[in-house]
Order: sequence, then structure tokens, then C-alpha cells
Amino acid sequence: MADSDALRTLLTTQLDATVARRPPDEILRAVPPEARGVQPDGLPEAYSLWQILEHMRICQADYLGYCKNPDYTLPTWPDDYWPASVAPPSDAAWEKSLARFQDDLQSVKQFVNDPDLEIGGPIPHADGVAYHGTTYASEIGAIADHNAYHLGQFVTVRRLLGVWPPADVDDPDWKNDL
Repeated sequence: MADSDALRTLLTTQLDATVARRPPDEILRAVPPEARGVQPDGLPEAYSLWQILEHMRICQADYLGYCKNPDYTLPTWPDDYWPASVAPPSDAAWEKSLARFQDDLQSVKQFVNDPDLEIGGPIPHADGVAYHGTTYASEIGAIADHNAYHLGQFVTVRRLLGVWPPADVDDPDWKNDL
């Protein structure tokens, strides 16, 4: 039981991004509408903030769906994993994507902390297809890893566009300890 609790704590901490990076809600907040659909120069793969947000949302939901759904079907790469447009079709589409990402992240954390889930155990219906693993822990770890990678991209794009950091983001708590 202690091992499961430690694993749940580790995975939740990684999902919250509270160790060596800013949490998702800080990185994703207060993006000016005019910056959401711009692909900046200076990157080998220049994605817009909209493309990164939508990709993270889609992938996070895909990983969780793989864990929970015995009838899971692998989407088509890359078409089903990236938005068709560089810019959000509307401010409402941006807000909806952002809310769904945050809601799904909460669902993942609730899933991780479900005491009835054998967090280190195998996913009964998993076959390890494509990039998916066969244990709950590996899939949740992949969500945290994937989010961290793309949240880093998100900050880089925001910096290149001159919209980082948001005005309401304070220095991280650990900075006071230096």
C-alpha cells in the first residue's frame, strides 16, 4: 500500500508540474488573442500556441481514454492529434480547449488517486499498441512527460512572441529560498 501511495504522489506531483517547472495553469493563462495563432520565426518546428494547446488536449484525452476504455481505437497520426488550423476559429474555441485541457487534467489526477485502481498494475485491455504502454503508471507518466515537453514549447513560443510571462504570474516559491 505504501508503494502505491508513493507512486500516486509522484505521478500527481508530475502532473501538477510542481517540481522543476511552472504549473500548466500559469503557463496557459492570459494569452492575448492576437498571439494565439502566430507561428513564430526562430524555431525548427514553429507551432502556434493554438496548435500546441490543442495537441496537448487531444493527446492527454487519448492517453486517459486508452487507460479507461476497453474499446479504445488508436487515432490516425498526425491528422487526429493536431488541429487543422494554425489559429483558433474563435475566442470561444480557445476557451473551450483550455477548459477541456484543465478538466481532463483534473480527471487524470482523480483517476491516479482512485483507491480502487491498482496504479502500478497492468491495464487489463492494453496491448501496448504504437506508443502506448501496458500499465497505468506508464500511461500516466507519459501524460506528465508529454505535457511537460509541450508546456516548455508553449513558454518558448510565448517568449518569442513577447507575451511571457503573464503579468499576474509571480516568481516560483522556491526562488525565495535561494
